Amino acid sequence: MIKIRELTETDMHQAMELKILCWTEELAGKAENTLSVSQELEFWINWMNTAQENNDIRLLIGAFENDKMLGVAFGSLAEAFDIPQKGIELNGLWVYPNHRSRGISLMMIIYIIDFYLAKGMESMVIYNPHYAPSNQFYKKFGAKVVKQELQMNGKLLVDVFLTDMMLMKRNMQNSLQKHILEKE
Repeated sequence: MIKIRELTETDMHQAMELKILCWTEELAGKAENTLSVSQELEFWINWMNTAQENNDIRLLIGAFENDKMLGVAFGSLAEAFDIPQKGIELNGLWVYPNHRSRGISLMMIIYIIDFYLAKGMESMVIYNPHYAPSNQFYKKFGAKVVKQELQMNGKLLVDVFLTDMMLMKRNMQNSLQKHILEKE
């Protein structure tokens, strides 16, 4: 059975290894993967532990089966230039390739949405590389590209998605329900 829970600092090394593994796929050959586990680990543990001093509400979760990490997702309050109020950002979503198509991403995003809906949030922004396979995933569940920007010294085109959290949750729950029925 898949369990979603908050990540601990101990979990973060494996989470960063997963991020770097998936990052190459997200770059789609448009830029070189220059990430290092140690630098990412230092950044994200600091990010994890500085929410309060930055007036943020951050959530770092993982999907686990028999204590084995299957995927991770990170969320925080959105920057005002993205969503002026009542918004969150999906800061990261990574699932091991051999565990995809099991509804793990859906479960983690629904968990994040529920967490932030309970705090009065309504909208979500997602920055995602334009050529990444996951772009179609966000579009499928109701997210719309509102702008694009270049990152990594102009090498990487990034789509900026906005979505209503209730709409995305409803679409994801319907898909997850179909996924469960197909397995039975």
